[in-house]
Amino acid sequence: MANCLYVILSKGKYHLPIAYLLILSACNYNQKMLGNKNNATNKSPTRAINYLALGDSYTIGEGETTQNAYPWQIAKILANEGIKFNTKVIAKTGWTSSELLQALSQEKIAPNSYDIASILIGVNNQYRGQSTEQFHEELIELIETTQSFLKSSKKHIVLVSIPDWGITRFGQSSKKPQDQISKEINAFNRVIIQEATKYGLPYINITDSYRENGGNAENMVEDGLHPSRYIYKEWAFQLSKIFRELQQL
Repeated sequence: MANCLYVILSKGKYHLPIAYLLILSACNYNQKMLGNKNNATNKSPTRAINYLALGDSYTIGEGETTQNAYPWQIAKILANEGIKFNTKVIAKTGWTSSELLQALSQEKIAPNSYDIASILIGVNNQYRGQSTEQFHEELIELIETTQSFLKSSKKHIVLVSIPDWGITRFGQSSKKPQDQISKEINAFNRVIIQEATKYGLPYINITDSYRENGGNAENMVEDGLHPSRYIYKEWAFQLSKIFRELQQL
Protein backbone atom coordinates (compact mmCIF):
# COMPACT_ATOMS: atom_id res chain seq x y z
CA MET A 1 0.00 0.00 0.00
CA ALA A 2 2.84 2.39 0.85
CA ASN A 3 4.46 1.81 -2.54
CA CYS A 4 1.17 2.53 -4.34
CA LEU A 5 0.76 5.77 -2.33
CA TYR A 6 4.27 6.97 -3.18
CA VAL A 7 3.82 6.43 -6.93
CA ILE A 8 0.50 8.28 -7.08
CA LEU A 9 1.43 11.25 -4.89
CA SER A 10 4.84 11.77 -6.47
CA LYS A 11 3.12 12.71 -9.73
CA GLY A 12 1.48 15.67 -8.00
CA LYS A 13 -1.60 15.47 -10.19
CA TYR A 14 -4.27 14.38 -7.74
CA HIS A 15 -5.61 15.59 -4.45
CA LEU A 16 -5.20 13.08 -1.65
CA PRO A 17 -8.83 11.81 -1.54
CA ILE A 18 -8.82 10.96 -5.25
CA ALA A 19 -5.41 9.33 -5.05
CA TYR A 20 -6.53 7.31 -2.07
CA LEU A 21 -9.57 5.99 -3.94
CA LEU A 22 -7.42 4.99 -6.90
CA ILE A 23 -5.00 3.21 -4.62
CA LEU A 24 -7.79 1.28 -2.90
CA SER A 25 -9.28 0.24 -6.22
CA ALA A 26 -5.99 -0.95 -7.68
CA CYS A 27 -4.83 -2.78 -4.58
CA ASN A 28 -8.22 -4.46 -4.02
CA TYR A 29 -8.13 -5.68 -7.62
CA ASN A 30 -4.62 -7.05 -7.18
CA GLN A 31 -5.62 -8.75 -3.95
CA LYS A 32 -8.60 -10.45 -5.66
CA MET A 33 -6.40 -11.68 -8.50
CA LEU A 34 -3.85 -13.03 -6.04
CA GLY A 35 -6.59 -14.73 -4.06
CA ASN A 36 -8.01 -16.36 -7.19
CA LYS A 37 -4.57 -17.62 -8.14
CA ASN A 38 -4.00 -19.10 -4.72
CA ASN A 39 -7.40 -20.79 -4.74
CA ALA A 40 -6.71 -22.40 -8.12
CA THR A 41 -3.31 -23.62 -6.98
CA ASN A 42 -4.57 -25.09 -3.73
CA LYS A 43 -7.70 -26.67 -5.15
CA SER A 44 -8.02 -30.30 -4.11
CA PRO A 45 -10.75 -32.94 -4.22
CA THR A 46 -12.99 -33.24 -1.18
CA ARG A 47 -12.74 -37.04 -1.20
CA ALA A 48 -10.67 -39.87 -2.63
CA ILE A 49 -11.72 -41.64 -5.82
CA ASN A 50 -11.93 -45.41 -5.37
CA TYR A 51 -11.16 -47.34 -8.57
CA LEU A 52 -11.73 -51.06 -9.25
CA ALA A 53 -9.77 -52.54 -12.18
CA LEU A 54 -10.99 -55.95 -13.37
CA GLY A 55 -9.30 -58.16 -15.91
CA ASP A 56 -6.54 -60.60 -16.73
CA SER A 57 -2.82 -60.44 -17.59
CA TYR A 58 -3.28 -57.14 -19.42
CA THR A 59 -4.60 -55.56 -16.23
CA ILE A 60 -1.86 -56.80 -13.91
CA GLY A 61 0.79 -55.95 -16.50
CA GLU A 62 2.29 -59.41 -16.97
CA GLY A 63 6.04 -59.13 -17.52
CA GLU A 64 6.20 -55.56 -16.20
CA THR A 65 6.61 -54.19 -12.71
CA THR A 66 3.33 -53.62 -10.92
CA GLN A 67 3.64 -49.84 -11.04
CA ASN A 68 3.89 -49.93 -14.84
CA ALA A 69 0.54 -51.69 -15.33
CA TYR A 70 -2.13 -49.31 -16.60
CA PRO A 71 -4.25 -49.15 -13.38
CA TRP A 72 -1.25 -47.87 -11.43
CA GLN A 73 -0.16 -45.54 -14.21
CA ILE A 74 -3.65 -44.02 -14.08
CA ALA A 75 -3.23 -43.46 -10.34
CA LYS A 76 0.13 -41.78 -10.96
CA ILE A 77 -1.28 -39.50 -13.68
CA LEU A 78 -4.10 -38.31 -11.44
CA ALA A 79 -1.89 -38.04 -8.36
CA ASN A 80 0.33 -35.65 -10.30
CA GLU A 81 -2.78 -33.52 -10.81
CA GLY A 82 -3.51 -33.47 -7.07
CA ILE A 83 -6.26 -36.10 -7.24
CA LYS A 84 -6.28 -38.82 -4.59
CA PHE A 85 -6.94 -42.08 -6.42
CA ASN A 86 -7.19 -45.41 -4.59
CA THR A 87 -6.73 -48.42 -6.85
CA LYS A 88 -7.87 -52.00 -6.34
CA VAL A 89 -6.95 -54.63 -8.97
CA ILE A 90 -8.71 -57.96 -9.31
CA ALA A 91 -7.05 -59.76 -12.19
CA LYS A 92 -4.83 -62.73 -12.97
CA THR A 93 -2.93 -64.02 -15.95
CA GLY A 94 -5.00 -66.55 -17.91
CA TRP A 95 -8.39 -65.61 -16.49
CA THR A 96 -11.46 -65.90 -18.64
CA SER A 97 -14.66 -63.99 -17.94
CA SER A 98 -16.04 -66.92 -15.93
CA GLU A 99 -12.92 -67.09 -13.78
CA LEU A 100 -13.12 -63.37 -13.11
CA LEU A 101 -16.73 -63.80 -12.06
CA GLN A 102 -15.74 -66.58 -9.68
CA ALA A 103 -13.00 -64.43 -8.18
CA LEU A 104 -15.43 -61.55 -7.65
CA SER A 105 -17.84 -63.82 -5.78
CA GLN A 106 -15.02 -64.86 -3.45
CA GLU A 107 -13.94 -61.27 -2.80
CA LYS A 108 -17.27 -60.46 -1.12
CA ILE A 109 -17.09 -56.78 -2.03
CA ALA A 110 -19.55 -54.61 -0.12
CA PRO A 111 -22.11 -52.58 -2.10
CA ASN A 112 -21.21 -48.95 -2.85
CA SER A 113 -17.49 -49.53 -2.28
CA TYR A 114 -16.17 -47.93 -5.47
CA ASP A 115 -16.68 -44.78 -7.51
CA ILE A 116 -15.51 -46.12 -10.83
CA ALA A 117 -14.46 -49.39 -12.50
CA SER A 118 -12.97 -50.76 -15.69
CA ILE A 119 -13.30 -54.20 -17.28
CA LEU A 120 -10.78 -55.62 -19.74
CA ILE A 121 -11.48 -59.32 -20.23
CA GLY A 122 -12.07 -61.87 -22.98
CA VAL A 123 -8.73 -62.58 -24.61
CA ASN A 124 -8.41 -65.93 -22.82
CA ASN A 125 -11.96 -66.85 -23.82
CA GLN A 126 -10.88 -66.35 -27.42
CA TYR A 127 -7.52 -68.10 -26.92
CA ARG A 128 -9.19 -71.18 -25.44
CA GLY A 129 -11.72 -71.36 -28.25
CA GLN A 130 -14.77 -70.49 -26.13
CA SER A 131 -17.83 -69.12 -27.88
CA THR A 132 -18.81 -65.48 -28.10
CA GLU A 133 -22.26 -66.53 -26.85
CA GLN A 134 -20.79 -67.76 -23.57
CA PHE A 135 -18.67 -64.64 -23.29
CA HIS A 136 -21.73 -62.48 -23.95
CA GLU A 137 -23.66 -64.01 -21.06
CA GLU A 138 -20.73 -63.72 -18.69
CA LEU A 139 -19.95 -60.14 -19.70
CA ILE A 140 -23.52 -59.12 -18.85
CA GLU A 141 -23.15 -60.77 -15.46
CA LEU A 142 -19.81 -59.03 -14.94
CA ILE A 143 -21.32 -55.63 -15.74
CA GLU A 144 -24.28 -56.10 -13.43
CA THR A 145 -22.13 -57.51 -10.63
CA THR A 146 -19.71 -54.60 -10.92
CA GLN A 147 -22.59 -52.11 -10.91
CA SER A 148 -23.53 -53.32 -7.43
CA PHE A 149 -20.10 -52.27 -6.17
CA LEU A 150 -20.46 -48.65 -7.28
CA LYS A 151 -21.46 -45.84 -4.94
CA SER A 152 -23.70 -43.72 -7.11
CA SER A 153 -23.98 -43.87 -10.89
CA LYS A 154 -24.49 -47.31 -12.41
CA LYS A 155 -22.80 -46.09 -15.59
CA HIS A 156 -19.35 -45.48 -14.13
CA ILE A 157 -17.91 -48.65 -15.66
CA VAL A 158 -15.52 -48.35 -18.60
CA LEU A 159 -15.41 -51.31 -20.97
CA VAL A 160 -12.09 -51.79 -22.76
CA SER A 161 -11.64 -53.65 -26.04
CA ILE A 162 -9.45 -56.76 -26.29
CA PRO A 163 -5.97 -56.28 -27.77
CA ASP A 164 -5.06 -58.41 -30.79
CA TRP A 165 -2.27 -60.72 -29.59
CA GLY A 166 -1.90 -62.07 -33.13
CA ILE A 167 0.42 -59.19 -34.02
CA THR A 168 3.00 -60.15 -31.36
CA ARG A 169 5.97 -62.51 -31.78
CA PHE A 170 4.06 -65.12 -29.82
CA GLY A 171 1.02 -64.69 -32.03
CA GLN A 172 2.98 -64.94 -35.25
CA SER A 173 4.41 -68.27 -34.12
CA SER A 174 0.95 -69.62 -33.25
CA LYS A 175 -0.59 -72.52 -35.15
CA LYS A 176 -3.66 -70.37 -35.73
CA PRO A 177 -3.22 -67.90 -38.63
CA GLN A 178 -2.93 -64.26 -37.65
CA ASP A 179 -5.93 -63.21 -39.73
CA GLN A 180 -8.06 -65.81 -37.97
CA ILE A 181 -6.98 -64.51 -34.57
CA SER A 182 -7.91 -60.99 -35.67
CA LYS A 183 -11.35 -62.10 -36.88
CA GLU A 184 -12.08 -63.81 -33.59
CA ILE A 185 -10.84 -60.82 -31.55
CA ASN A 186 -13.15 -58.59 -33.63
CA ALA A 187 -16.10 -60.86 -32.87
CA PHE A 188 -15.46 -60.65 -29.13
CA ASN A 189 -15.03 -56.89 -29.33
CA ARG A 190 -18.39 -56.55 -31.08
CA VAL A 191 -19.96 -58.20 -28.03
CA ILE A 192 -18.27 -55.64 -25.78
CA ILE A 193 -19.44 -52.74 -27.96
CA GLN A 194 -22.98 -54.13 -27.97
CA GLU A 195 -23.14 -54.25 -24.18
CA ALA A 196 -21.50 -50.85 -23.79
CA THR A 197 -24.23 -49.42 -26.01
CA LYS A 198 -26.99 -51.33 -24.24
CA TYR A 199 -25.95 -50.18 -20.76
CA GLY A 200 -24.82 -46.71 -21.83
CA LEU A 201 -21.25 -47.35 -20.68
CA PRO A 202 -18.06 -45.67 -21.91
CA TYR A 203 -16.07 -47.87 -24.29
CA ILE A 204 -12.39 -47.55 -25.22
CA ASN A 205 -11.02 -49.03 -28.42
CA ILE A 206 -7.38 -49.92 -27.75
CA THR A 207 -7.33 -52.66 -30.39
CA ASP A 208 -6.72 -50.55 -33.48
CA SER A 209 -3.69 -48.68 -32.14
CA TYR A 210 -2.33 -51.89 -30.64
CA ARG A 211 -2.44 -53.55 -34.04
CA GLU A 212 -0.32 -50.71 -35.38
CA ASN A 213 2.24 -50.49 -32.57
CA GLY A 214 1.97 -53.55 -30.32
CA GLY A 215 4.30 -55.65 -32.42
CA ASN A 216 7.23 -53.25 -32.10
CA ALA A 217 10.08 -54.64 -30.00
CA GLU A 218 9.99 -51.82 -27.42
CA ASN A 219 6.25 -52.32 -26.97
CA MET A 220 6.55 -55.95 -25.84
CA VAL A 221 8.02 -57.50 -22.73
CA GLU A 222 10.44 -60.43 -22.87
CA ASP A 223 7.76 -63.09 -23.41
CA GLY A 224 7.00 -61.60 -26.83
CA LEU A 225 3.29 -61.52 -26.03
CA HIS A 226 2.39 -58.94 -23.40
CA PRO A 227 2.62 -55.15 -23.77
CA SER A 228 5.37 -53.07 -22.25
CA ARG A 229 4.97 -49.99 -20.06
CA TYR A 230 4.75 -47.75 -23.13
CA ILE A 231 1.55 -49.41 -24.34
CA TYR A 232 0.10 -49.38 -20.83
CA LYS A 233 0.88 -45.68 -20.63
CA GLU A 234 -1.29 -45.04 -23.71
CA TRP A 235 -4.14 -47.01 -22.18
CA ALA A 236 -3.73 -45.16 -18.89
CA PHE A 237 -4.04 -41.77 -20.58
CA GLN A 238 -7.22 -42.85 -22.39
CA LEU A 239 -8.80 -44.20 -19.23
CA SER A 240 -7.76 -41.25 -17.06
CA LYS A 241 -9.40 -38.89 -19.54
CA ILE A 242 -12.72 -40.72 -19.26
CA PHE A 243 -12.40 -40.95 -15.47
CA ARG A 244 -12.01 -37.16 -15.27
CA GLU A 245 -15.19 -36.72 -17.31
CA LEU A 246 -17.19 -39.26 -15.30
CA GLN A 247 -16.07 -37.87 -11.95
CA GLN A 248 -15.88 -34.25 -13.19
CA LEU A 249 -12.33 -33.98 -11.88
